[in-house]
Amino acid sequence: MGFLYNVASPFLNLLKTIVNGLEFRKFKEAVHRNPQDHQLRARFAKYCLKTYFQGSNSKIHVVEAVNQFENIVHSDVLDLEVFYLMGKYYQGQDNHKASEIYRKGIKRYNDFVSKSIEFRHDYVETAFTIALNLLALESNVADPELEKFFKNIRRTYLKQFLENKVEFSQEALGDPEKLRPNAN
Repeated sequence: MGFLYNVASPFLNLLKTIVNGLEFRKFKEAVHRNPQDHQLRARFAKYCLKTYFQGSNSKIHVVEAVNQFENIVHSDVLDLEVFYLMGKYYQGQDNHKASEIYRKGIKRYNDFVSKSIEFRHDYVETAFTIALNLLALESNVADPELEKFFKNIRRTYLKQFLENKVEFSQEALGDPEKLRPNAN
């Protein structure tokens, strides 16, 4: 098995590089043809960042993702994954920039939630991840957008989660005597 992997690995890596190059070029041409399509720009930025995080150390992908992100931030597109990935890229390199990006993502989520109550559940997991990353980067200051976000999810997402009754059978819980520590 190890021999087969060692023989096939270089060919698979070459094939992966070729496919990534073709897909990158296809995205780039599509954005050039449709410069006002911000959803397409968001997909392109996500593609570039995911490719970078999967081990491609290509600076071209990062530069393109940053360029696309700058266009997305000023549009009405809601794709929180772009904010998460871009913040993740800057986190550790430029924490101030990462905090700023996470803050913009939370603000975008709050703005969309204020427009439509039904929207709250659609992106809450990604927004929650962004909020946790922002909390990790914040230093003793609670951002007003974060407070608003946690109030929103407390009223909807967490309330619904806590209202669901979960019952465990005795077999699932195990023997309670075994869970108590011995005082010997």
